[in-house]
Amino acid sequence: MKYQSILQDIQGELFPVGIPDEEGSLFFTIDEQVMKFGSLQHDSINWDNLITHSQKYLSEVCKDYKVLQYFGYAVLYKNFALNFIDFIELFSEFNKKYLFLGHPKPSDNTLNRFKEKAISLIIERIENAFNNNSEIKFTALENDKLNKLFNDIFLQLDGYIANVKSVFDRLQPRIKEQTDSDESILTISKEPEDISLSKEHTAIQRTRNLDIPNIHEVDLQNVRKLKQMYLQIADITCSLEPTSILSYISRRFGLWHSISQLPEMDINGITAMQAVPADKLSDYRELVSSSPSLELLSRIEKTVTTSPYWVEGSYLSAKCCQALKMSEAAEAIKNVTRQFVSKFSTFSSAKFQNGEPFLSETVSIWLEENEASPQELKTVEQELNNFDEIYNSEGFVAVLKLIDEQLKQITDIRSKNYLQFEKIRYFLKEEMFTIALTELSELIDNCKNIL
Repeated sequence: MKYQSILQDIQGELFPVGIPDEEGSLFFTIDEQVMKFGSLQHDSINWDNLITHSQKYLSEVCKDYKVLQYFGYAVLYKNFALNFIDFIELFSEFNKKYLFLGHPKPSDNTLNRFKEKAISLIIERIENAFNNNSEIKFTALENDKLNKLFNDIFLQLDGYIANVKSVFDRLQPRIKEQTDSDESILTISKEPEDISLSKEHTAIQRTRNLDIPNIHEVDLQNVRKLKQMYLQIADITCSLEPTSILSYISRRFGLWHSISQLPEMDINGITAMQAVPADKLSDYRELVSSSPSLELLSRIEKTVTTSPYWVEGSYLSAKCCQALKMSEAAEAIKNVTRQFVSKFSTFSSAKFQNGEPFLSETVSIWLEENEASPQELKTVEQELNNFDEIYNSEGFVAVLKLIDEQLKQITDIRSKNYLQFEKIRYFLKEEMFTIALTELSELIDNCKNIL
């Protein structure tokens, strides 16, 4: 296994884990690079330097989870494909030997909050790295090995680290997808655009290769599975027809429908939410302006999926759509994003961990623009903002009646789709699962017919 030296005990009177030396030159060299994480200097990080010195510190100075987190971030960022499985294996073996012995502040059979935070960040780093490299494929053997490692780590950390189960529950099915079924989807994406088949025949052929969700098998009381279904609809719709506005609406509805309040923030508006890495954000901004493409749009949408409060992602997706002459999709993204932001009076005050605002001035100006604002869109938006208020004050029947009235009046497909999602949301609130399933079936069928 790579990085074997990290698992070798430190000899001498401080056997087997050593002691932190945060005043020493080795840690100073590490910290010099760590200070650039998420800052404007992120692009200047010397990843090779960080990897080399972190490995040396963990091997010779101290078994410290904080430094292991830095090391993991660096190796996964530097070369995810080569290092992902090796780092997961290292993490598992490190836990076996040093979970309670290692720093910060070792103790018997308990983890203090400093160690909990470091381990939680390692798990977050693993998930973020995977999300940022979703094009990577795994063999069946690699999938089996990862499943075993995830199970081992879960057994090691269960009861100590809160996010371990939720992260692995998200990762394992996605790794399986990238082992078994992504080949057919990849083949579809490489089809020449000028094939002589009719659009209808092509759509049928593509649909056979896609995993259309059977919504009657979805547990609508499980928020996570419901979200996964909406995101799956978005992915499938987009793979069939990238211009379909249903894809962009469904993704954001799945991402945002269960959010009823913003994360807790301090007096300065700082929350525990992590911002999108500065280097990735810089790349997206530059490429949207210089080289917009469907591939770039897909990358931005995947990052949006993992960062619900990163509304600049929706702004960049909309700009990319606009550049690709997908005006309806761009406007749909703006409308749905505006509706989400307007739900929270303090949204403009909220900030990520690094102090970056949830809502930048550029995005705020974009949301206030009305490039294509027919009266019916204004009316629908006003009503959408009042739905929860009406539901709380007048009840389910009143809000359902209002939605049905709006559906009869409007012709804009963007607003129709969003209203249908809202209708489903209230059926779920009332635990009318059969009716909600029927509405979802109709929405998916409509999507297939449009495509």
